[in-house]
Amino acid sequence: MELHEKLLDKKVVYPGRYLRVEERRILLPDGREATREVACPPNAVAVLPVDATGRVHLVRQYRTAIEAVTLEIPAGILEAGEAEEETARRECEEEIGCYPGRLDPLVTYYHSVGFSTGWIHVFLGRDLVPRPHARPAADEFLQVVTLPFEELLGMVIRGEIVDSKTIIAALWYRHLRG
Repeated sequence: MELHEKLLDKKVVYPGRYLRVEERRILLPDGREATREVACPPNAVAVLPVDATGRVHLVRQYRTAIEAVTLEIPAGILEAGEAEEETARRECEEEIGCYPGRLDPLVTYYHSVGFSTGWIHVFLGRDLVPRPHARPAADEFLQVVTLPFEELLGMVIRGEIVDSKTIIAALWYRHLRG
């Protein structure tokens, strides 16, 4: 059975500063037409920063969308013309005050395939170099939290971490460590 949908038409119904929303008219495999609403956020990168002692460096911040404070790995939006590694290093430096000398790709994933085009490329950051004068963006209010990786993993397993990029990064790192 054919599963592909054919795009017939699309229009931007919300041209936001951060998020664009499109309405797409599609042809279903059985010949009927349907409408899909698709969110088009910018793509992003994230870093699981692990220092030489095996501790991870995270950020605690308030997230308006879920009206809660979360514990997350550093992350940020890819700027136009900026390489993924450059964004990863910049965000890590700004958010936790450490520059990762080494970045290893962990995984790239689409964060919500049912309605969004956005993806996140996750790196493992190592060889952390302190940058004490680095600061987050003017509209970011963050607390840096450093803890043993096993403690983060326990929080993930217990469901205390709700951020997808942090969950995925922790589980991939556990898998790679064996």
